Amino acid sequence: MIRYLRLLFLGAVFSACATMAADSLDAAENKALPEPALEKVADGVWIHKSYEIIEPWGPVLSQGLVVKTDDGVVLVDTAWDNEATKKILALIETAAGEPPKAAILTHAHQDKMGGMQALHDASIQTSAYVLTNDDAVDRDLIPAGGWFGNTFAGRSSSFQFHDVISGASIDSGLMTFIPGPGHTRDNIVIYYESAKILFGGCLIRPGKSNSLGNTADADIANWANAVRKVAAEFPDAEIIIPSHGAKGGRELLDHTIALADAANE
Repeated sequence: MIRYLRLLFLGAVFSACATMAADSLDAAENKALPEPALEKVADGVWIHKSYEIIEPWGPVLSQGLVVKTDDGVVLVDTAWDNEATKKILALIETAAGEPPKAAILTHAHQDKMGGMQALHDASIQTSAYVLTNDDAVDRDLIPAGGWFGNTFAGRSSSFQFHDVISGASIDSGLMTFIPGPGHTRDNIVIYYESAKILFGGCLIRPGKSNSLGNTADADIANWANAVRKVAAEFPDAEIIIPSHGAKGGRELLDHTIALADAANE
């Protein structure tokens, strides 16, 4: 009963950023929970995948990003919970040859920050938009250890972390961008210029989706405008990765804008 009530709460408030994983899972038919996994998308770049059973849809996919830079591995978003996040961290160490040094969280929902304790236990530096940390507390999620603020709103900024030995600030090669409210008021996107990869998180909808998914904390009126800002900020992005479905090209930006415009009519 406790498990069932927990799932209802997650589904109603901040569980999946989609009503179901848009790339329909074979496992959904038998409600099996797939193991966390990595999908390589470029040299030194992986998508991490984890699942949570959300009734009535079964296993719902959530994705984040892993980037191996010259100065260390950076993780974008946790898995659904601490146990799955620990498994993701083990997979990363095997694939990248080292564990993450730092992590960025894209917004304060369970599928993005449910594994924060696992990151802190592993001494991984964590950072999030100031509104994300505020909302995490309100939603009984653990906030990141560091934050960046409204001074970056509307323009991309290099994500930096600190070397634990020298204390030097290290440029990760990733860009953070705060496009304004859409899926949530705090949603950010991450761009890795070297591979022309844009991680859109839950702001960007997968190609098979026919709705905006979970809109419990959304600003539907501004959603399309937020995505237009992302498209304009990163005109060279070629690979677009949403939280809840298959990666694609820039057509995912157009698709999301169309869904948001339709929802706002």
